Amino acid sequence: MRRRWFAIILAAAGMSAAAAAGSAAPAAADDEPEAPAAYIAVQFDTALRAQPLRAWEAPPTLAEQGYFSLPVPPGRDPAEFAAEVAKAPNVLSAVPDAPVRAAAIPNDPYYLGSGSGPNQAQYLAAIGAPAAWDLHTGSRDVIVAVIDSGLDVRHPDFAGQLWENPVDNRGDGIDRDNNGCINDRYGCRFINLTQVNQAMCGYTSSTPTGAILDDMPNSHGTLVAGIIGAAGDNGIGVSGVAWKVRLLPIKALDCRGEGFMTRIADAIVYAVRQGARVINISIASDPPHTQADIPALRAALQLAQDNGVIVVAAAGNHSAGQPAGVAYPAAYTQYPNLIAVGAANNLDGMSWASYSNYGPAVDFAAPGNRLLSTTRTDIGLSNPYAEIGEPNGGFQGGTSFATPLVSGMFALLISRNSRLNADDYIAAARAAATPAPPAPHGQNWAGSGIIDVGGAVARIPMLITGVPQRDWRDVPGGTAIEARIGSAVCGSTAAIAAGPVSTFALRVRSAAEQPGCGGPGATVELVVGGLAAKPTVTWGGTNADLGIAGLFVSSVSPPPGTVVVQTLGSGWSNLAHLEPTGALPGAASTLPLPWNAIYRWDPLKWTFSEADGALGAYLRFIRGAPAAVNDYPVIQQFDAYWVDAPAANVASLNPNPPPGRTIELAAGWNNFTYTGPARAVADALASIAGKYDQVLEYDNATGRWLSHLPGQPRYLNDFGGLFTFRVYWISMSEPGQLVMQ
Repeated sequence: MRRRWFAIILAAAGMSAAAAAGSAAPAAADDEPEAPAAYIAVQFDTALRAQPLRAWEAPPTLAEQGYFSLPVPPGRDPAEFAAEVAKAPNVLSAVPDAPVRAAAIPNDPYYLGSGSGPNQAQYLAAIGAPAAWDLHTGSRDVIVAVIDSGLDVRHPDFAGQLWENPVDNRGDGIDRDNNGCINDRYGCRFINLTQVNQAMCGYTSSTPTGAILDDMPNSHGTLVAGIIGAAGDNGIGVSGVAWKVRLLPIKALDCRGEGFMTRIADAIVYAVRQGARVINISIASDPPHTQADIPALRAALQLAQDNGVIVVAAAGNHSAGQPAGVAYPAAYTQYPNLIAVGAANNLDGMSWASYSNYGPAVDFAAPGNRLLSTTRTDIGLSNPYAEIGEPNGGFQGGTSFATPLVSGMFALLISRNSRLNADDYIAAARAAATPAPPAPHGQNWAGSGIIDVGGAVARIPMLITGVPQRDWRDVPGGTAIEARIGSAVCGSTAAIAAGPVSTFALRVRSAAEQPGCGGPGATVELVVGGLAAKPTVTWGGTNADLGIAGLFVSSVSPPPGTVVVQTLGSGWSNLAHLEPTGALPGAASTLPLPWNAIYRWDPLKWTFSEADGALGAYLRFIRGAPAAVNDYPVIQQFDAYWVDAPAANVASLNPNPPPGRTIELAAGWNNFTYTGPARAVADALASIAGKYDQVLEYDNATGRWLSHLPGQPRYLNDFGGLFTFRVYWISMSEPGQLVMQ
């Protein structure tokens, strides 16, 4: 906050002090040997292995099998010592013992710190960040705009973390993408030129440009950005709340930390237009604040609201004798997406931080004291990291630095499910927040409470959108759709019809919202119109996006049971021979009498015409005709054929064909019996993808041909799936082998 200048305490200094203190400690007593620096993992040959010695005995322990961890002698290299031990005749293996750490704890050195020096774990663990990282560490698809004093893009902890303009990324003075900002490679500067900042900061123009380097002596913007999105688990420096994110720095404060509210409004509009999902504003108006309520700011916030962008703003800091009301832009309450953040004293049980403004507008509180973050790389620090505070003032902080913790939380919530709306993310954060202790002034300073990042991420639901079908045909509008996990119903909706097609949007609750519902690895089964549908969906694990779009899900008619029934129309019908292979007419004993003839299409049969010969003709068996007339004496199991017979139902015992039945299909038309499980056409015919032009089915009862053309809009096809023991015609553009799994 520009109303308070914070001293910078080097984190490196804290760590080196701890190291110095350690070197000055008294020598250990004789009975307390020096702790080893490393270990090796050794297996001695004991002639025992993991299996039990006798059936009633438990398996031997690791020690009984010869596995031990041996300390490395002082001054010895672990690898060399392991190699030496491995040469012993009774040693099966010896390798350096690998270090481990708790899951989802970053390896950035300042996260845990050293000794009594500063560390991030003190406040990040208190707001549940490690639990959030178990589920998601952030996504490069999420853009977080930081409206502040700029950012040091040269800092190593921002490598790979920055938004970059794909068009206007040169230094040629031309606004190549016509967005109103010249050469905005990493972001834009919106600063009014004044006599003061011309003299003190060296500015020469008010024109928006990409000159967004942080030039505040206390690195305000760089500190704020690092809290949100410094690269995590990269082995250097600090970890942001969101380990992976794209930061969009927008410079609206000059080198003195001052700016104008109209330029804040410009910055908000710019951020929205560049695709930011979250905007962090660690900036506040001066008391008494009323003059900061300007139409341009309201218009910018309305634009953010209309586009579903979450704006996170600092409630502001106050000094003795100053009004404590929430500052602008955080003070607005008419914009649900605008989140006002107060500061909690994380060094005193998350109590109210005495500098934090308060009032009805505050939505959340977050730690504000003794935070660690990134600093400018050009201000003479041996390491570009700092602890935010005053060396002799109880490590005071500011709502400026509580705010980016909340922005980082929203970045993780959006990463966990990118397809929700702002209301969903805010609701999850409110439900997870922990109650804040009352403040001496008795007024609202924390809103919904202290943020719980892990609890909020755990409450993010799955959102599935797509097309609901029955047998791969769109269902009518209003058809009930449920999501079930085990026996729990975790979400429900109804199909929405739009002309001949239907869509659905289904929110599936997490286990944190409803016990027994979604968690990593859980199988989500959709039920369409009371029937289980395919495919099922797996609840994503770490770093998975729970937003699933464009899912075609279909309930499927039950497969044939013990008896398979086929319908014959009066006259010619297309059937599958499900009885064993045999000679005609006896092998067709299930057909109703009198049947007159059976014809089977052979795509390789040669026929002659007056002009030329051609491939493709029928084999025939005519009942009562001389043998010389018939060229189809034996009918094979699963042959597809035409029969001229009276209307009836033909019942056959289910032959239960083994999976993987394979048939050869010739170029041109083929008539075949499908023996695989019910599947969408493209899935059922995956083994011949790209080799067929059309699939037909003859409806015996109505005498109507049904057609499916690949690539045609689904509502123009008569069917969308293939079903067990049904007969189909397929036009092949080239020969292929159909495998029916």
